[in-house]
Amino acid sequence: MVDLKANPYFLDESQVKWVRETLDAMNTEDKIGQLFCETLWNCTDEEEEVIFSEIKPGGVMFRPNPAEKIRDYTERLQAKSDIPLLIAANLERGGNGGITDGTYYGTQMQVAATDDDECGKRLGLVAGAEGAAVGFNWSFAPIVDIDYNFLSTVTNNRTYGSDPDTVIQMAKGYIEGAHTYNMATTIKHFPGDGMDFRDQHKVASINTKSVEEWDETYGKVYRTLIEAGTDAVMAAHIKLPSYSKFYDSSLTDEKVLPGSLDSNLLQKLLREKLGFNGLIVSDDTHMTGFMVSMEREKAVPYCIAAGVDMFLFTINHHEDIGYMRKGVEKGIITPERLDEAVTRILALKAKLRLHEMSNDRRFLGMDKESMREKHKLWAKECANKAVTLVKDREGLLPLSPEKYKNILLCELDNNAEGRYDNDPQYNAFKKALMKEGFHVKELDLDEMPGLGITGMGIGPLKEKYDLMIYFIGAKAGYRICWRSIVCGEIACYTKEIPAVAVSFNSPYMLMDLPMVGTYINAYSESGYVREAVVEKLMGQSPFLGKSPVDPFCGMWDLPL
Repeated sequence: MVDLKANPYFLDESQVKWVRETLDAMNTEDKIGQLFCETLWNCTDEEEEVIFSEIKPGGVMFRPNPAEKIRDYTERLQAKSDIPLLIAANLERGGNGGITDGTYYGTQMQVAATDDDECGKRLGLVAGAEGAAVGFNWSFAPIVDIDYNFLSTVTNNRTYGSDPDTVIQMAKGYIEGAHTYNMATTIKHFPGDGMDFRDQHKVASINTKSVEEWDETYGKVYRTLIEAGTDAVMAAHIKLPSYSKFYDSSLTDEKVLPGSLDSNLLQKLLREKLGFNGLIVSDDTHMTGFMVSMEREKAVPYCIAAGVDMFLFTINHHEDIGYMRKGVEKGIITPERLDEAVTRILALKAKLRLHEMSNDRRFLGMDKESMREKHKLWAKECANKAVTLVKDREGLLPLSPEKYKNILLCELDNNAEGRYDNDPQYNAFKKALMKEGFHVKELDLDEMPGLGITGMGIGPLKEKYDLMIYFIGAKAGYRICWRSIVCGEIACYTKEIPAVAVSFNSPYMLMDLPMVGTYINAYSESGYVREAVVEKLMGQSPFLGKSPVDPFCGMWDLPL
């Protein structure tokens, strides 16, 4: 039963009336359409034709495109919909999650490293303002996973760290900031990522917490943020065996399902125990964690039957619509369950008052230039507060051309795993060092020490360079992939030449560079962060960041 007047909806009588009357006027086909949140990659006419074929969807989710293109397209889609659309984007790091020319405020971990709750709120304000300006009304953020496993390639700097209280504070700030601009928020990825080092995009990953441990950590996060008024929860393709078996003691290991398909996790844990009354949306149903749990023909309707209200993305539009229809026809999705899911979808639209808005009122009127300038200043401040000095064993800092005139610069940016950053900074970093007066030479493997008689010797290397700097970009992945077997670019020269490493991505890169005496975590690859790093390397501003995780990974040698 959906309580339309309770958290997170708080609907008044006119809003409740709209929900009830709209539901009553819908036939089964209309209701099936509302269950789908489709995805738009490039804002093409072909995509528009596909997502509106056979159904009128309840929502769409945009991948980043230029702001003007997004605004034009959202206006077209809303005009085409009898019932207003929920229009979503992954506004996790600022406006750039949905708008290519939006503000890249920072990764979640960068924001947490500021140790400043206001920075958490500003992330939500930037996402809400820039999203609303182009017609978005739903953010698939904040991320509330807990980064317990330093080997995880999917959580990492896409979390607020390993402390549940920090996650709560930063996420609450995001929710408050986004709500300022009438932007619905989504906490994800229930039942919680960050335990398994594997990625639910590629396997059905596992949260291994016991019932008691989960209650004290992930449960605490979800309970608090539900009370704080998050509008939606994203159900992920992550298994939580302890709770699945707690609610069904006869369940064998082989029968444990991920959160997106487990009625016990969705209904008994999330709805009943945690008291969530809002909208549950599945995570991307292309993911392997969803695909391998059961045949897709069964999984598509069973996801809704189990307790998910909105189904995220189709693989083949016609096929998945057909699977959902069959699920309704066969009674997998009962009429009562279908009405409940659609009621929650309509209730969120009513809360946002989308039904009361004419097309020209769907966009937040604001001075774009003044907004962007403010957001730029906020992003600079966040970067300044976040950059973290992990260690400076030999006291190399601050750098100066007088001490280290000749720098050998090594770019570690050879793995495409860092898929969430889009602002490469290596060349700008190199130019900034040169502007400060350093002679900078990029590392060339053909000129480095190697096997046999080829390459440079150690003596000439020491004579030629005063310092090595390792630039670890966002595309470097979550472990360093050395191109050489020995020597080459590997950081094996630290007894010969002082070395500095800066990670603009994972905060755990020190595990592959324990020999480097000076190591800095910057958490995001953006222009604002790069500027802050150079200033701090030069001693022009102090290091202010506080690590949200253990950068030493619990390893004995890393702090040495």
